[in-house]
Amino acid sequence: MEWKKYSVEDNSLSLTGILGIFLLLASFYFKSWQVFLAAVIFLLLIFANSFYMKNLGKKLVMQNPKKRHKFFPDEEGNWTLEFENKGLPILSGELKVFFDDSVAPLNYELAERFGRYELNIPFSLNYNEQKIVTIPFAARKRGVAKIRKLELHVPHFFGFGETILEYRTPIKQEALVYPVRLPVNNKLSFFKDRQGTSQTAYSLFEDRLSPAGTRQYVSTDSFNRIHWKASARKQTLQTKIFDRVAEIGWNISLNVSAGHSISGQLEELISSAADMAYYWMKQEVPISLCVNIRVAGSTPFYFIPAGSGNKHLQKVLETLALVDNHSSLYPYEKMLSYYKTHLATQPYFMHAGYSKPSTVNMLNLISQDGTLLYELHLSGKDAVIQPLQIKMKEVAGR
Repeated sequence: MEWKKYSVEDNSLSLTGILGIFLLLASFYFKSWQVFLAAVIFLLLIFANSFYMKNLGKKLVMQNPKKRHKFFPDEEGNWTLEFENKGLPILSGELKVFFDDSVAPLNYELAERFGRYELNIPFSLNYNEQKIVTIPFAARKRGVAKIRKLELHVPHFFGFGETILEYRTPIKQEALVYPVRLPVNNKLSFFKDRQGTSQTAYSLFEDRLSPAGTRQYVSTDSFNRIHWKASARKQTLQTKIFDRVAEIGWNISLNVSAGHSISGQLEELISSAADMAYYWMKQEVPISLCVNIRVAGSTPFYFIPAGSGNKHLQKVLETLALVDNHSSLYPYEKMLSYYKTHLATQPYFMHAGYSKPSTVNMLNLISQDGTLLYELHLSGKDAVIQPLQIKMKEVAGR
């Protein structure tokens, strides 16, 4: 069954049953048909209440499609709950909805408690009727909000208690809220490239074996760059253009732990990473992401392979949104070792978060392959990138 049913009864309900039986016996003693009729009606109402509560919700169905809606902070959306009742009518009920505080209900002045909102909505549904309940909300903070609990409270006929229907199946609707961006002030200073083979829009280097076309000759062009066939065809000097190439690509490595717990600077780390991801996406630079949150799968932590473009940025932001204070941590040093030995490394590596001597040792091993290391430093409401300086004597001594 979709619904788990249990009753909360007042002791007065039992007393009303005893009273009904007493009136029935008293009617025989006093030989009064009026008392007998009152007792029968009273007992019939009690039986009807019992029958109603016993069969309530047996044919109540709620549609539960899988949905994940994505929002930026302050955007608005809604939960949609669709019900169909093929059984007894539900009268004067109350629907209680509990959901995470990454989104906040609109048109209700409610305070969140223990990371959740509780919303009470009047609810009635007749036989063979369908009903859609819409709950508008506004995206409040980074994270994934789900409807954690759904209850339908229906009062007894006499007001001496209620029957509660609790929806047993996990509700598959989700609202994912992307992180806000914490500006990394000096990111332009560290946008460098090295000679390589990857095509890029901006680079100091070009591939002489990969012509990209021609352009109008200018006086500063070298004589050996003139394309003579194109010049003869256009009757004006044309200069060869070659594809720009470089060794590009960054890996963002987030250590969201501080000892055995989640870092107190979790939001700042994630927001800074989001800002860098936006920047590199605009520059068409491939990025990969590692976060030391334990997950099931071939890669034991959150990992997004290198890529570029809007869809890749969306994957990165979704992964950053999934990290929360209740996530299971994966040892950061093990993650660095796995990255070096099992994954495709990038020429640039940005470390963010807490580091200890064993962290420095692993970063040193990564740099031995020619990877340039950088470190993110948080500073209040912004952040900066600095080259990660590893002292070889200090590393060896550890």
